[in-house]
Amino acid sequence: MNAHALSAEHVLGHDARHLQGQIETAFSGDGRTLRPAKDALRNFASVDAVIAELKPSEPVFCITPERLRSAAASFSSFPGTCLYAVKCNPHPFVLETLYQTGITNFDVASLDEVELIGSLFGSTAGKFYNNPAKTRRSIRMANDLHGIRFYTADCLEEVDKIAEEARGSDLVIAVRLATNGTDARYVLSTKFGAMPDKAIHLLRHIRSKGIKAGISFHVGSQCLAPGAFSEAVELAGDVAKRAGVELAVLNVGGGFPAPYPGDDVVGPGHYFKSVARALRNGAIPRSCSILCEPGRALVATAGITLVQVVMRRDHNLFLNDGVFGTLQELGHSKERRPVRLIPSKPRVSATYTDFKVWGPTCDSNDVLGAPFSLPDDVREGDWIEVGMMGAYSLSMRTHFNGFFADKIVTIGA
Repeated sequence: MNAHALSAEHVLGHDARHLQGQIETAFSGDGRTLRPAKDALRNFASVDAVIAELKPSEPVFCITPERLRSAAASFSSFPGTCLYAVKCNPHPFVLETLYQTGITNFDVASLDEVELIGSLFGSTAGKFYNNPAKTRRSIRMANDLHGIRFYTADCLEEVDKIAEEARGSDLVIAVRLATNGTDARYVLSTKFGAMPDKAIHLLRHIRSKGIKAGISFHVGSQCLAPGAFSEAVELAGDVAKRAGVELAVLNVGGGFPAPYPGDDVVGPGHYFKSVARALRNGAIPRSCSILCEPGRALVATAGITLVQVVMRRDHNLFLNDGVFGTLQELGHSKERRPVRLIPSKPRVSATYTDFKVWGPTCDSNDVLGAPFSLPDDVREGDWIEVGMMGAYSLSMRTHFNGFFADKIVTIGA
C-alpha cells in the first residue's frame, strides 16, 4: 500500500471488508431485497440504436460504463485513496460500476447519501461525512447505524457538535481550509472553509478533545491548474506546522477537471504529480493518510443526454430538456459540450451554424449559456446527442413545470 493510502478499515475503525472482483449482487434501494447488479437498466449498442428502437419523444439519459471504468482507472496513480463524491451522480448503476473498479470509498454529504451507500454496499464501503454543516440527528445516525468515523468541520460549533454526537477514540475530524479558487470555474470556498489562523485554532481545539485531526480543502470545481493543488497542500502543511498538530488525514478534495470542449485540460497525472511533489516538499508527515474526492473527473465523460427538438424558431431551438433537467450546468456560458445532430429523416449534410438553445419549461431562465453548433437544416423531430453530461445531471433534475427526464439506459455495457 502507498505510504499515504488510506483503507476504510484504517479510517473507520470497524470491520470494513472490501469485496474482491466483480459484484454479483447489490442491495436494492430499500436495503432489504437483493437484485442482480445493473439489471434495472436496458443496454443498447449505441445512441443511434436507442433512437432506432425507441424513437424517443422524451429525453433519454445514457450511461457508458466503459468510460466510467476508464476514468476510475486513471485515479489508480493518485498518491493516496480516492473517494467518489456521491452528489455528482448518485445513480446506483454509476455507484456499482465505480465500486467494481476498486473505488470503494465514498464522500457523502447527507444522511440520504449515507443510507444509499449503506443500502448498496453495507459495511464493505467506506463512508466519509464531509459536509461541514450537519444536523445532530444525521451525525448520530451516521455514527450509530453506519459506523462513520470521519467528519469535516470549519467552525468550533461544528467540531463540538460532532464530538458530542459521535464519541469514540477512533474519531477523525478534518478542518475545511479555505482556498482562493482563482483557477477553477466554480469557487467552493465562499460558503465553507476556515482561513489559516482560524484553522490553526480549530486543529488545536480538536486535539484538546483527544480527537484525531486532519485538514481538507477544495480548490474549486473544474480547476484547470495543477499548481492549485500543490499550493493548497503546502498551505495545509504550513497551517498544521504552525498549529503544532500532526495531521492524521489530508483530504485534497475534488476539482480535477473533465476534458470539456474549450477547456485546456491536461491529463490527471499532472495533478497527481503536483500533489505528490507538494507532499514530498511540504510539512506533511508520511504517516498522514491522503484522500481525494473527485466527482466530475470520474463520471463526466460517461453520460450522454439524448434530446429532441420540439420547435425551431429562426436560430432558436426548443428542446425537451433544459437547465431544470439534466442540462442544468449548461446554463453557464463557459460550459460547452460536444453535440451531434441525428436527423429524424435522412438528408444531405448542411453547413453548420450556432443556435440559441431553450429548455421545455415556461421559465425564461430555461436557456443554455452557450450556443449549439449544428447543421443549419435542423428541424422539429430531430434528435441531438449531448455528450459529457455525466456530472451534475441526474442529481440536479427537477420536476419543474411537469418535465422530468427519467428514462435511463446504458450504452455498450
